[in-house]
Amino acid sequence: MLHIGGTVTALIIAVIFMLFLNGDIGWALIYVIGGTAVISLVLFFISKRHFTATLSEISGVTECGRDVELDIKLEKTGFCVLPHIRLRVNLGNNGLPLVIKTALLFGKEKHVKANFRASHSGLNRVELECAVVSDFIGLVQKEIDIGQKTQKAVLPRVIEYDGPEILPNMLPSDEEEVEEGVTTMNGGMPGYEHREYVPGDSPRRVNYKLSAKKNKLMVRLDESQGTKTTNLYISADAMPICGDKAFALASRLVMRGGTVKISHKGSECGASTPETLERLREWLAFREYANVPEQAAGGTPPTDTTVVFSGGGVVSQIQAF
Repeated sequence: MLHIGGTVTALIIAVIFMLFLNGDIGWALIYVIGGTAVISLVLFFISKRHFTATLSEISGVTECGRDVELDIKLEKTGFCVLPHIRLRVNLGNNGLPLVIKTALLFGKEKHVKANFRASHSGLNRVELECAVVSDFIGLVQKEIDIGQKTQKAVLPRVIEYDGPEILPNMLPSDEEEVEEGVTTMNGGMPGYEHREYVPGDSPRRVNYKLSAKKNKLMVRLDESQGTKTTNLYISADAMPICGDKAFALASRLVMRGGTVKISHKGSECGASTPETLERLREWLAFREYANVPEQAAGGTPPTDTTVVFSGGGVVSQIQAF
């Protein structure tokens, strides 16, 4: 906030004091007020270009609702004395712009910390837009563009899938690519991780020998059976909720013994085991979704797509198996 009016008012009072009360004290007030203004302006115009602001990169992944820390480094590149610096950070979909107040007086550099809350899955983008600097007594200010960006990868939320019922496609396929992540134990022999059978599991995964011992059906989790992939497609205009729903459906299909592949903006990732399901979740964390459904064209899904997720969470079943 500028205080030009206050400085002018103080000078007027000093002139009145000089003319009608005491000339010596009045002149002293004029010198003090005027001299302070001149010094403040000189320091400001010398210092305003002699510093840099750098927004540090954010690494790793987090979950929705968690706080993410920002680190902004202010560094002097010459003589610089700035008592008032306001850094404006655009948080994208994470809320109103963040304004950080600081100063750069003593020392060559300074680190400023701030937090924002990750509001949605996928890439949460952050931009250090500008720095607004002003002099000591608030006579002038200058907005300096910065335009530095960073992003935080946020894992899809764990939600219940509420779309149309989709069963894993169990048809054998010679073209099926076996997913990585097969677990081996006891010298590399597969087939030692199991769970109890649930309706929809592939009969190919049933371990009949173990089932006979436990007197209940047990299915293998750690070996691929070459089943045909269920293809999920997230359109280009999809909002973050689509990533959450796609992962919810993928989790359901994998736990029932299926193999899943998700495609989005020319990239794809698949899963067939709990291990590769976690890799799929991390892949979804690095996807960039639309801010509004109309932001980008939906695109054309591949011909072998089973389910399309678009817009604000619309689920369309393309093929039924």
